[in-house]
Amino acid sequence: MVDYKRIEFEDISKSSLATCTDLASASTGTEIVHVTNEFFAPATNMINPAPPIHCPGRFVDTGAWMDGWETKRHNPKYDWAVIKLGFPGSFRGFDIDTHYFTGNQAPAASVEGAFVPEGDVLADSVQWTEILPKVELPPTCHNVFELAQESGVYTHLRLNNIPDGGIARFRAYGNVKPIWGDNKDEIIDLAFLGNGAKAVECSNSHYTPGSNLLLPGRGSNMGDGWETKRSRTPGHVDYVTIRLGAAGHVFKAEIDTSHYCGNYPAQIKLQATNVDGDVPPADAQWTELVAPVAVGPHDIFYFDLPHSDKVFTHVKYTLIPDGGSKRVRLYGVREGGVIPKLPIERPNIHTLDIKNSY
Repeated sequence: MVDYKRIEFEDISKSSLATCTDLASASTGTEIVHVTNEFFAPATNMINPAPPIHCPGRFVDTGAWMDGWETKRHNPKYDWAVIKLGFPGSFRGFDIDTHYFTGNQAPAASVEGAFVPEGDVLADSVQWTEILPKVELPPTCHNVFELAQESGVYTHLRLNNIPDGGIARFRAYGNVKPIWGDNKDEIIDLAFLGNGAKAVECSNSHYTPGSNLLLPGRGSNMGDGWETKRSRTPGHVDYVTIRLGAAGHVFKAEIDTSHYCGNYPAQIKLQATNVDGDVPPADAQWTELVAPVAVGPHDIFYFDLPHSDKVFTHVKYTLIPDGGSKRVRLYGVREGGVIPKLPIERPNIHTLDIKNSY
């Protein structure tokens, strides 16, 4: 029996979902790989990271245009969509959003998970585990459900649309669980979402969240970077604290300000610490990796880092005084890996294309 509770959308920041990542977002490389029906609107709309929009009076060949997944009527059983996650992960909750579906929403839904890193996810031998049991979905609203316990690790989710109708967005709040290889000497991006990194503190996310700094690729606009509001207080700074995907040694930082042409930070700085837990305590001791330094618009800046002999668990990225950045990359090795000859070259790890990592 799965234990869960419905919470208000406004209370996500006070719940266990607050530091989770939406692993069902297309921005993480997630894909819809099978759907039973999408007569009125495609299931890919559900994983769009942008909020749904409403266009009353707009019609297409099948009827009213809807920004979500909508199936045809009168299904004697139910519809479902299989979602291949960009990265394997465990889950703490879901938002099954029915915005702008006012009488054509799915009346109910449930969520199942499967761990299929290789092979056919539709095979009869695949075991699907219920993560969220059947829940009611009122029209045109967020429907947020918090699980009492974190789920197991899955590579695929199946969203059941019971029996048919519309779902605007599907958010699956969880934590990436990377499948590590045996080679700890491999240089990786310890601040990459796909390696399990997570933004655990953010001073301000007025325009976009700090967690965007950890996404794949370089994005196509400012909408998938981190941007804070303008500050007017002398001495103000904004920051994101990144829990690294694994404790390790960091050798090189990459700061990307792509698409921030008039709102990039005047300066940035980097600090690191080694502590237990997701969020560093108030008395954590921070080591300076990059002293306050100017950066520019729409470019990538590289910094060779000191203290490569030390092991860190968290890095704090600070904007002075405010502004926006697209990505932060921290190249290094996991704890126990061999420190290479320094300085290292810029690793050819990230590309403009988002690919599934398993």
